Amino acid sequence: TMIKMLDAIGFKSIHIYEESHCQFGAPWTTLIAFKDVDTRKRWYRSSAAVELDLSRRILPTKDGKTSLRYFDGATMKSYQMPSRAFEDNYCRQQDKPEECADKVRFGGGDKVSVSSAYNPLFERRFADAKLKQVSVL
Repeated sequence: TMIKMLDAIGFKSIHIYEESHCQFGAPWTTLIAFKDVDTRKRWYRSSAAVELDLSRRILPTKDGKTSLRYFDGATMKSYQMPSRAFEDNYCRQQDKPEECADKVRFGGGDKVSVSSAYNPLFERRFADAKLKQVSVL
């Protein structure tokens, strides 16, 4: 798959998100990939941190409003949580990842090793822990 190819050529952090704010008629799915695993820290920033960065980097309109119509901190926060369908698809691989075990998936575990660059299970279950207990292999 494309995700496995990106992982194989060195992308360390891969995320999929759905964009439904731009009125395309239906949500669009977007894949974003980073070569540096440290970008996960920026990907999982709080809404407030994103808002602060936007206010520092994006010029306002002449009337003082934001020049971004469809993006803010809350929108970025929604990108951090992939839909359940991506998690289910990930856990239905032929070689089922260890973190897809029922005890981890349904609340029995509090720690997960991220064994690949793409892991929607981690994003749905553990991202709010601010990466404190995660080891990246």
